[in-house]
Amino acid sequence: MNLRLLLLPFSFLYGLIMRVRNFLYDKDILSSYSPSLPVICIGNLSVGGTGKTPHTEYLIRLLKENHRIATLSRGYGRKTKGFHYVETNSTASACGDEPLQLKKKFGREVIISVDEDREHGIRKLFHEHSYLDLIILDDAFQHRKVRAGLNILLSDYSTPYYKDHVLPAGNLREAKSGVRRADVVIITKCPPGMTEEEKKKIRALIPVKDVLFSTISYAVPRLLSDDEEHLFPVPLSGILMLSGIANNKPLKAYLGSQTRQLSSLEFPDHHDYTIADIDKLMAGFESMSEKNNIIVTSEKDAMRLKPPEIVKLISKLPVYYVPIHIEFSNDDRERFHQIIIRYVDENKRGGGIH
Repeated sequence: MNLRLLLLPFSFLYGLIMRVRNFLYDKDILSSYSPSLPVICIGNLSVGGTGKTPHTEYLIRLLKENHRIATLSRGYGRKTKGFHYVETNSTASACGDEPLQLKKKFGREVIISVDEDREHGIRKLFHEHSYLDLIILDDAFQHRKVRAGLNILLSDYSTPYYKDHVLPAGNLREAKSGVRRADVVIITKCPPGMTEEEKKKIRALIPVKDVLFSTISYAVPRLLSDDEEHLFPVPLSGILMLSGIANNKPLKAYLGSQTRQLSSLEFPDHHDYTIADIDKLMAGFESMSEKNNIIVTSEKDAMRLKPPEIVKLISKLPVYYVPIHIEFSNDDRERFHQIIIRYVDENKRGGGIH
């Protein structure tokens, strides 16, 4: 018997607690803060690995030319507390790897901030940046103290929420019925060329009007040493993958398509790399047969490889990272853009905060 099935009674208890909590918020017995300008929440029902950060990037790219945007997240994995603005020279330990990734990518175009208390963070952003048109909340679907105007729920194609169980028997943070709070559901990391028939079957399982599908596209690799685009060397003998992300299967499949010799050094999500870890990386790289080998990591991992003591150790190694982009089919892209732009335009702030 699967060990996790033995935990189902605990999952029932945890799920019951979350149902009661959600009921109290739904009936306004527990109060929620409703900001007076557009707030989009990107979240999920499961624990990590659904692609929240690249979808946040997608939203920023869609809206930044015509709207003044801030993002707010908890800053998972950081060693600080309270509200902080993320700067391009911040560290992952100070603000979290994902917010740092966003700031390095968009710079002054977008305000990136972190605060475990989302209400406090939103109020501070409103107070200090009265010109803002929109705030994007990263990973706040269960943060019911704030009522976002538009909720986007992500679910991984390979492990959809409707086939999962509540913690600890599964990976769901709350009961599957929580999906009903979403305005849009995006099935992420879908295989290219997904048929309309398969999409129709999945849509029938999800009680939300708008169910869309996205895929991952890998961009030109970048060298960690200079953050500039560099194609993998040719010929390429082998790749050592370094990963500390929730779901490295797509990255592993992509790198496997680039070389016949793929090995890996894997750590838990948001792993804080140490000198001992880098020693293991160097030893693994040196043990690889033949020449023309490289090390490849994810863009999120790259943010945690920036401390000076780490940079010094790996500066002479050929370490690349691979940014990812989100893509939709033509119909889904058009529908998604329509939903987002209509919501933002129809809910522009009328002045003040609540």
